[in-house]
This record gives sequence, structure tokens and C-alpha cells, in this order.
Amino acid sequence: MNMKSYLIGISVTGAIAFMPFSVLADWKEGWTGDVRYKYVVSSDAGGTDTVTGDNNEFVAFNGDAVDGESGLGFAIGKKIDNIGVSLAYERMGVTYDLTGSVQADGDVDLGSKVDFDIDTWMLEVDYTIVINDSFSGNLLAGIGQSTFDFSANSAAVVRANGSIVNVGDTSDNTETTIRLGAGVGYKLSDRATLLTMLQYTDYGTADLKIANGATTTGVDVETTELSVRVKFNF
Repeated sequence: MNMKSYLIGISVTGAIAFMPFSVLADWKEGWTGDVRYKYVVSSDAGGTDTVTGDNNEFVAFNGDAVDGESGLGFAIGKKIDNIGVSLAYERMGVTYDLTGSVQADGDVDLGSKVDFDIDTWMLEVDYTIVINDSFSGNLLAGIGQSTFDFSANSAAVVRANGSIVNVGDTSDNTETTIRLGAGVGYKLSDRATLLTMLQYTDYGTADLKIANGATTTGVDVETTELSVRVKFNF
């Protein structure tokens, strides 16, 4: 091997060896993360009427749904210029208030409350609009998956005489979740931003089994939420 070929070989070998580190150096830039808190400002209640047999009927009218509930979460993502993509996990415990009536064995009851947890994985895309050195605007859209996790006897039925009967069955179901939001960011430091968002989230329909798994009553979970996030640039 002559000297020219030797030098070319060393150059090619060095370039190949250096390439992963160069790519890695570029890939390391722009990573983000956040911790988040959400509070349900308002929600649309909607239950599904379910007939469970002769003289047995679950009739769900509009109620308070999940107003006032809250949850926590975190996310990790990547930002290129003004566009960010992140994968988030959120968890919220819910007491769903259905103001309506439950008819069991011919007796009409006053209503019910259902307890369950919502675990959500969400892929969000956001766009940042710089206003000045301190403030920015933010628009986001997201799609993901929510799991509604019930426990046994998770529905409390209020009888006409004031007594409470617990019904239900351990179950869970998974639904597609969509989100739209807009908010304002305040720069806390070169690497941290406080972001306040108003967001609409449709978690889907939670299916409650109320007769040993044989009968399902669905409740829609659609919310308008206040989300407060602290976002970090790594």
C-alpha cells in the first residue's frame, strides 16, 4: 500500500468513526422535559341509558361530571426551532357525578357517583410564538390513549330513602384521546419556562360494568382544563 492509499484509508476510517459522535452531538441538542398539573374547569356530562332486565334500568342525566378534578404528569420531547414534539404521561383520579336515576327491582333511586382513574399517554405537537424576551404564546394539538381503571364497587347509588348501595365490577377499557390547547409562557431562566394552558381534552367513553361484568354503562369524559407546566430545555 502506497502512502496516498494509506492516508485515504486513515481519513475514511476516521470519518466513519467520528460520524456517530457528530450525529449524536446534533441529536443531543433541543431535548425538553416538563412536569405538569391540570385542573378540570368544566366538563360535559353524558351517560348511556342501560336496561339490565325487567324493572332494572340505569338512566343517566347530565350532572357535574368531573368538574374540579385534578391530575399530574410529566413529558419528554424534542424541539426544533419553534416546533416541539413530546410524549407525555398523565394520571387523574375521577369521581364522576351522574345526576339522574337508577331503577333496580322496580325501586327508583336518586342518582349515582362513579370512581375511576384515568391514565393517559399523549403525543403532543406544539408551536411557540415569541412575543418578547420574557413572554411567548403556545398552541398545541395532541392525540393519545387513555385507560379508565375501575375498582370493584366503584359506583355509589343513592337510594330514595337516603341509603347508599355500592355496585360495579373491576374493569378497565382504553379509548383514543384528543387534545387542543393554547396558552402563554413566561421565561423563568435560560432553561426553564412556566407555561399556562387552557386545553380541551376528549378522553373518550369510560365503560362501567355494573352487573358482574355482564352489563356496561358508558360515561363520556370531555373536559376543559387549566394546565400549568414547568418546561425545561436540556
